[in-house]
Amino acid sequence: MNALDRLDSARAALAEDAQKALKLLPKASALPPALRVERDFVEAEARRAMGFFRDAERLYARVLSRARGKSDAVLRAEAALGSASGLRALGRTAAAAARIAVAKQARVRGLAERIELEDALILRAGERYHEALCRLRPLLHRALSRKAFDESAYLLWAIGGAHRFLGELAKSEEAFRLSLAFARKAKDPVGEGYALFGIGGAARVRGNLLESERAYAAAERLFAPTSDVFARAYAACGRSNALRQLGRLGEAERGYERAYALYASLGDAVDLAYVDWGWGEVLLKKGDLKGALKRFEAGEKAFRQGHETRGIVLSLHSKARVFHSLGRTAEAEGLFAAGLALARKAGIHTHLENFT
Repeated sequence: MNALDRLDSARAALAEDAQKALKLLPKASALPPALRVERDFVEAEARRAMGFFRDAERLYARVLSRARGKSDAVLRAEAALGSASGLRALGRTAAAAARIAVAKQARVRGLAERIELEDALILRAGERYHEALCRLRPLLHRALSRKAFDESAYLLWAIGGAHRFLGELAKSEEAFRLSLAFARKAKDPVGEGYALFGIGGAARVRGNLLESERAYAAAERLFAPTSDVFARAYAACGRSNALRQLGRLGEAERGYERAYALYASLGDAVDLAYVDWGWGEVLLKKGDLKGALKRFEAGEKAFRQGHETRGIVLSLHSKARVFHSLGRTAEAEGLFAAGLALARKAGIHTHLENFT
């Protein structure tokens, strides 16, 4: 294939196999200057689909700096939406919202609902769960009216997550189970995997540990043969959380080790921090106070940098238990009180979760 055919084939491959799309992409130097921006966009989309959000963002930024003419309006809007999604995944919600403003300014027909969805997901990522639910429910109603089962599955997954962080666990699990049913109806394995992630998390918080482990294991099997590094890391970490709660500490630690390597390859600091925290909990159960404290402190630092309130609360309360065991009770009480105040201010219930 010549360079133009390779670019067309790469874009066509995006929906099914991001890794294949990357392999098909020609070098920028092989393309006419006018097509190099589109080539960067395809690479950005492929890297985002694989979970390499930082790499994708560098490419999206380059596309947006170059796609400025009227003829580039669609490309600019799509790049802004892709960038917003990646930035949201990195916890950079203010930057994501700025990208949505760029997408709106492009005034491209047919993108209004995608922009509305990303707006809602940014609210959810920014811990504004009630507002996010108010935006997501009308979108779900519209998707259901069109019998768009893949869209419905995704929206129910997002709704389930908002309910979970609000402490509405029964509603959360119901949404995730509906998401799974719609994903299967749509024959959407990615949607099915994410619904299983949701079920695994909600079941674990409710104390249904065997069900949680089974859900994560099923998701792990779905994503194992794919190029979605982020999902494979998520599956390994989530399953390890369930294994830890079940007392299967050796298996949990091996899972955290796999998750750590995968998240590190992505440069995903916040999700890496959740691995640090979970791994620290394993070490704490083993009586390795020094090792546990090192993990908790590494996690807390990354959570603070990523403005991840839930993670900060988890880290503070875990550190409090270590300090109490070390006889530093006054410091432990201070950490526990700080975590509790932070959770209450954010309207979350992390401090009450026994099976996180």
